[in-house]
Amino acid sequence: MTAERADSRPLRGGRPELGPGGVGALVPVVLASLAGAAGTLLIAESIARQLASFAAGGDPAEWLALGALGVLLRAGAAWAQSVLARRAAIRAKSALRRDLAARIARGDAAGGGTAVLATEGLDALDDYFGVAIPAMVSALVVPFAAGLRILGADLLSTIVLVCTIPLVPVFMALIGMHTRDRVDRSTDALTRLADHLVELARGLPVLVGLGRLEEQLAALDRIQSDYRSRTMLTLRTAFLSALALELIATISVAVVAVFLGVRLISGDVTLEVAVLVLLLAPECFTALREVGTAFHSSQDGLSALRRVRELLADGRVSAVPADGAPALEHVGVRFPGRDAVFAGLTVRPVVGRITALAGRSGCGKSTALAALVGALPADAVLTGTVTGDPAHTAYAAQTPRFAEETLLEELALAGADADAARALAAELGLEGVLGAPLAELSPGEQRRAALARALARVDAGATLLVLDEPTAHLDDASAERVRAAVRARADRVATVLVAHEPATLAIADEVVTLGGQAWAGFDTRPAPPVATQPAVNAATAHDVVNAGDGRLAARPAVNAGGRGAPPEATRLETAGPAAGRGPLRTVLAASPWRWVGASVMAALAIGLGLALTGVSGWLIVRASEGPAIMYLLVAIVGVRFFGLGRPVARYVERLLAHDAVFRATDVLRLRLWRRLAAQGPAMRGLLGGGATLDVLVTEPAELRDQLPRVIPPIAAGVVAVAGVGVTTSIVAPELTGVVWTVLAVTVALAAGAGVLTARAAASARVAARAALVRRITGLAQAADELRGGGLAPAARASIDRLGDELAAAERRTAAAAGLGSAVALAGCAGLAVAVPVLAPAALPASTVAVVAMLALALVEAVDGVAAAARRIPTLRAVLGRLAPLLEAPETIGGDRRLDAPVSRVELDQVARTLPGRELFAGITASVGAGERLRIEGPSGSGKSTLLAMIMGSLAPDAGAVRADGAPVADLDSVDWGRHIAWCPQEAHVFDSTIRGNLLIGRGRDDAPDDAELVAAIERAGLGGLYASLPDGLTTRVGQAGRALSGGERQRLAIARALLARSEVLLLDEPTAHLDEPTARALMRDIRDATSDRIVVLVSHRADDADDADRVVRLGGFPHPALV
Repeated sequence: MTAERADSRPLRGGRPELGPGGVGALVPVVLASLAGAAGTLLIAESIARQLASFAAGGDPAEWLALGALGVLLRAGAAWAQSVLARRAAIRAKSALRRDLAARIARGDAAGGGTAVLATEGLDALDDYFGVAIPAMVSALVVPFAAGLRILGADLLSTIVLVCTIPLVPVFMALIGMHTRDRVDRSTDALTRLADHLVELARGLPVLVGLGRLEEQLAALDRIQSDYRSRTMLTLRTAFLSALALELIATISVAVVAVFLGVRLISGDVTLEVAVLVLLLAPECFTALREVGTAFHSSQDGLSALRRVRELLADGRVSAVPADGAPALEHVGVRFPGRDAVFAGLTVRPVVGRITALAGRSGCGKSTALAALVGALPADAVLTGTVTGDPAHTAYAAQTPRFAEETLLEELALAGADADAARALAAELGLEGVLGAPLAELSPGEQRRAALARALARVDAGATLLVLDEPTAHLDDASAERVRAAVRARADRVATVLVAHEPATLAIADEVVTLGGQAWAGFDTRPAPPVATQPAVNAATAHDVVNAGDGRLAARPAVNAGGRGAPPEATRLETAGPAAGRGPLRTVLAASPWRWVGASVMAALAIGLGLALTGVSGWLIVRASEGPAIMYLLVAIVGVRFFGLGRPVARYVERLLAHDAVFRATDVLRLRLWRRLAAQGPAMRGLLGGGATLDVLVTEPAELRDQLPRVIPPIAAGVVAVAGVGVTTSIVAPELTGVVWTVLAVTVALAAGAGVLTARAAASARVAARAALVRRITGLAQAADELRGGGLAPAARASIDRLGDELAAAERRTAAAAGLGSAVALAGCAGLAVAVPVLAPAALPASTVAVVAMLALALVEAVDGVAAAARRIPTLRAVLGRLAPLLEAPETIGGDRRLDAPVSRVELDQVARTLPGRELFAGITASVGAGERLRIEGPSGSGKSTLLAMIMGSLAPDAGAVRADGAPVADLDSVDWGRHIAWCPQEAHVFDSTIRGNLLIGRGRDDAPDDAELVAAIERAGLGGLYASLPDGLTTRVGQAGRALSGGERQRLAIARALLARSEVLLLDEPTAHLDEPTARALMRDIRDATSDRIVVLVSHRADDADDADRVVRLGGFPHPALV
């Protein structure tokens, strides 16, 4: 047995990578930054010389070419720097995601937090690679270049700047260290939220069935409120840092402007120098301020990067078989805190022979198979020797998990082409669901799908076939198909299987019994043939008829007449673009006044910034005319006021916008959860963890990121452009037409370029990102099975292909981002350079300076509009994906309540129709307190769908389900949930303790004590297991109950359901994964514990028919034991 080594390359020397290109990737960014700095200097030089020439009565046009060159350089550099930096981010994310997928595939990295880390977490690196690193480069280049030019022009201004600039990195360091710790705590909260949501998603049928939705919804609300509180606390600190940096910058520039104005009056400095210094001084602070802002905004990404490193460095990996023929030699397995599962086990599979492992439920059969294929958990302690070749192993686990979305894709993963996939599907009776989502198949169909995947591996050359209960959950016809498929390949592969069914054990050439000895009642011989009679078609399921000799006589049963079909499931599809409008109103309605306040404050911040620039320009030019200083005092006070007001308004705007979006996404998440819960088991496709994580975490997180960057910037940008246009109309009517035209065209082109180039890329990005979340979650959940079956490399390759698609879409988005910024800068800066040339000579120079500087200051606002417009396609795509769920009803049912315990449930001509075919029709039955109604039929015939109708989560297409005469469709869903309990197939066991899992059976106000919990454990046949646990009820069961066997998990779920005080109990395959003696004992205990309840039972087990008072048969499949 050997262990795989973890790859710990993502970080070097404790510092983040700069991408696959390392330091070399920075060279183009540095060159672009140098070009941008040169463009900034040329623009400032051009405007300063033009204004000085205009004021002196000269011709400013001679300096126009200098400004035009500067505009081209700066716009081109802005585009290149944005694209290059974002592409570096994409390369880094792709490399990290590949390493993370490889780590997940090694096992023990499951959970929603891992999928969020691989997508949402790594996406946060965009701000680091795409914003922070370019800002750092610019902070080294731009202040140095601008400072040198200012030094050459005016020594006193240089001294003022040298005294104030060092305050910026000091505040950055002090506040940044405090922010990092808080970001880590916020990331912890997000990880807990993701893990909790995946647990809720996988356990949704349990929560629905036991009426515990409201309590878990309250828990979800507490977790997301904690996440919001922690994140807002972090943001307050980060925004306070930005406030401090902006205050330092604006006050420093204001001081420089006032000094220049005073010195201009005394003639100590020329107008050209003063304007040049006024334009370049803010650039020194802007570059440093952007470093601080970018650093704080990139903390999420850096925190995610640290967590990726920790996960990749985690040495816990599962042992893999040593090279050699597949065998277990004197193997023992023990888990921490538990007695040895077994010891001294030897199994030597031989090609051409079928070896079966038998024994009581919980004796370690599944553990032995996991050891053979190298799929044990990392914390398992293994003794002895395991040999084998994972590359030539095919494995189907007890609980099937899948890496792809459809059966066709899953079979392709195993090496089957389209023709081979169709042949395998036909061989196992799955031809009708080959293209259907695997998450929407019934458990029986999923089991056959997992077997088809394993058989595809055999057909592709695997020499060891390992099957864990391949015929569980299957009707006799489907089980016989499975046995035939295994026998057909037995001569070219060594087969090892686990089964409880005598007919399946009978195909084995050798039976190895775990637990020391076979038990009474166990027989591996084939069951004797039973004479069959045609099933009687009837509209009513009659009582059992006792023929008098103790044998079961023929009795009519309902025949639904339809072929086997996948259960009804509502899938989440992407709606059209117009569908985003309704969800947007829903999101904004959660905190409408906060959005209004954020937009107003954003406009105010932009307005104050424009006023600061415009008044500073007017002050400088007016001072050059030599007026008395008293005429400038109002402007001087105004400069200080605007300088103080802008960062304060920006701080308030950021807090309001982020608080609004967090509250909105919290409300949205709760609404989405209620709608998912309302669909319940009918929405099988959304219960697989990955899809729900996408709906409840990834999509709301995308909205959280987009909304604050769309709504306030657009509002502020429109107000700013209109304000500059109106101001120009007032102070310089001659320039009104030019200014309005240029600004309108610039905004239209910048926004249009962003929208048009991002539209297709954004839709592809959202779709690829959502698919990636689902696939990574699937890989995490199916890692053991994929690794054991030699499919982990193929699954990783599939995720890598999706990652490449996402990277391609992101690269197109990066190009769009740079184009919009370049257009915004070219339009506004070009207008600023052209104003002195276009202005008539009669205009005062101070007015021309105001218009030119306002145009130059508009770059930030128009760039914000372009960036917001670029995000609109992504926002619409996300809202369009959520629209179908948000439009679904939050509750199903009416408002009628039941005043007394339910004593009878009736099915009255119930029917369900799927697109193009009838699933079942004419179902009529009645069951009262103390009675049992059995539902049977082939896999996929609608048994679980019928249970969903009884629960009220799915409405019949015809007929009605009634409780004491009241249609279930008219009942209040929460009230009806208190009267009914449901234990689904493969009932989820939560990653908690035994006590925690059992307590879900009742509400907090009626919680059972430990004595009741132990009694329920013993009734479910787990007394022996409980007695062997040193920690008793506090024993943790692991993720999805992996510390328990399949049969133990099933019995724990039964114990949980028995604790409920509901009068109606629905049991879906309660004896799955149990040996015959244990199954008989469990059914006897259930009968005793529910003597006063209504029990509806779904089962393929023939002996369960003896325990039923009435039978409903679906799919036209006559069970021999019933006739």
